Amino acid sequence: MSIPGGSGFSSGKLGKLPSNFSRAYDLSSLARPQSPSQKSGAGGGNGATPAVLEVTEANIVTDFIEYSNQHPVLIFVWSERARGSQEMLTILAKLAGEDNGKWRLGAFSFDKTPELAQALRVTAIPAALAFIQEKALPIPQLPPEEASLRLIINKIMELATQQGMSIAEANPNQESPQNSTEPEEEEAYQAIERGDFKSAAESFKRLIERKPSDIMAKQGLAQCELMIRTEGIDPAQALKRADENPTDFDAISLASDIEVASGRFAEGFSRMILFIKANPGDIRKVAKDHLFNLFSVVPVDDPSLIKARRDLASALF
Repeated sequence: MSIPGGSGFSSGKLGKLPSNFSRAYDLSSLARPQSPSQKSGAGGGNGATPAVLEVTEANIVTDFIEYSNQHPVLIFVWSERARGSQEMLTILAKLAGEDNGKWRLGAFSFDKTPELAQALRVTAIPAALAFIQEKALPIPQLPPEEASLRLIINKIMELATQQGMSIAEANPNQESPQNSTEPEEEEAYQAIERGDFKSAAESFKRLIERKPSDIMAKQGLAQCELMIRTEGIDPAQALKRADENPTDFDAISLASDIEVASGRFAEGFSRMILFIKANPGDIRKVAKDHLFNLFSVVPVDDPSLIKARRDLASALF
């Protein structure tokens, strides 16, 4: 099926921060992010199976593009009007299940989210796009046979290995239980109560070194680092400097920090995305990493975050 014009582009402990955490900024709405399985509806309907994560505008950057730094990703676009596409998704899900997390399979229906297909520059359905370390690898045409699809998957994993990625089975039980508290986490909260964000950040870093998949620790670290970066900064002067120097990454990133820390999420995200769009090369990755860090301190269901992820995808592709 061809597409006309298709070339376009649960609150946790951090949700109850002490009052001195926010200082002059409003961070009281920050909440613990959900796991990918919670956000993406793995195992749900709409053609998804336990081996498939649903791709949405809200999660495509974090759960797929950014995730491709850990494991290869394959995004499949299907449609009820495209003959054989649902059967192909079933085969891909079977292969993903056999590989037990060595690569991530995401899928979405073109009929329900055509704008997402356009953002990925999909021109025909069914379609697939692989990501390795955030680099897109379009697959011109997918064969319907399981053996041929297996060869494509093996090639993707081979390319990932050549890029230095270690292809190993993902452990679905890596995350700690929601109600458990790690020693480093308690140290961090005690430091936050004292207003000592540097010590809190160090505690979160130690926890992340021991448990790299701890989402809550990563969010806590991002929040503390944001407070450290904006401490003692005159917001008006920082924003004025950024407005006068739109190509200065340091000025732009600090202004974005100020805006996000003060609750002006949309303005902060938009400033960084405009910089990313206008500046290709090495500085783009630095800016993108900074933006991802800012994403992690905002509630996952915030409309400004959902829009920013969509705008970032458009800027990148």
